[in-house]
Amino acid sequence: MIIINYVLICFIFGTTFLTIKLGIEAGMPPLFSAGTRFLLAGILVISYFAYKKDVRRSLLFSKKVMMVGFCLTFMTFSTLYWAEQHVTSGLAAVLSATGPMMILLIQVMQRKMELKKEQLFALLLAFTGVICISLPNVTATMSYSWTLGCIIIIIGEVFYGIGSNYSKALLNELKEVSPFLINGIQMFYGGIFLLVLSLCTEQTHVSTIMPRNAVWSIVYLIFVGSIAGHGLYYWLIAQTNPIFPSTWLYVSPLIAVLIGYVVLNEAITPSIIGGGLLILIGVFMANREALGVHLKKVCYSKSSCKTSRHLLTCF
Repeated sequence: MIIINYVLICFIFGTTFLTIKLGIEAGMPPLFSAGTRFLLAGILVISYFAYKKDVRRSLLFSKKVMMVGFCLTFMTFSTLYWAEQHVTSGLAAVLSATGPMMILLIQVMQRKMELKKEQLFALLLAFTGVICISLPNVTATMSYSWTLGCIIIIIGEVFYGIGSNYSKALLNELKEVSPFLINGIQMFYGGIFLLVLSLCTEQTHVSTIMPRNAVWSIVYLIFVGSIAGHGLYYWLIAQTNPIFPSTWLYVSPLIAVLIGYVVLNEAITPSIIGGGLLILIGVFMANREALGVHLKKVCYSKSSCKTSRHLLTCF
């Protein structure tokens, strides 16, 4: 289930970048689009668990969950959306791929783990693969806005690392609560924060709020990108560690290239093939030890087997 769900989030997040771009090109304000996506997704998830009577009032107003929503949803996406106005999508993909390294460095700084040379080398190897894939699109004239955009994305990834590590601690504290519910609540608050920022910084008109040709992208991002993708990401954090699921940031550019080849008949160059191999090798090396330990636990845990069967039924 861990491998299957990891492949699913890589594929889902690999398609959401294109869907986000198409929605914005259709005329939707970026921050408003992101806020609407996460707010509606959060409401749907919370409503589902409320129908099952699995929602506690204390959890809905938890400051810890609000903190996760601020870091993981609001800061990560508000910085990325703003910066992509000034940097290319290829450069944004490369800078976003620093997320797993941010998580690792934060864990080392908090003394939650020791920095292993093999793991650091593996992450740098995968990062090199992302650069090889994105290199043709990383063409821009340096300017003040370009430099500021790069810095803003890095700041967003720092908060992504903080939010992912904080999420792991929160999930350990609330083991009896579904990771999908916690993800729904944090998306709800992240969506509110994004919409407030949108109202303060974007000029939204009735005609541009929800263009007809952008509706499908919002629907896809709500159900597939947010509810399924971010829900599975949260489940993987609960089952493994914050670094492993975050390596989707390395794999998603490769997925995007493959989709472009299949759907748009875009060419695949030797640098893309080499970059893809570096990504796959790096991701495997970085998580080999953690996955091996977890799979041994799964083999000897009846409760884990029940959980896996339950997830297979759900998906």
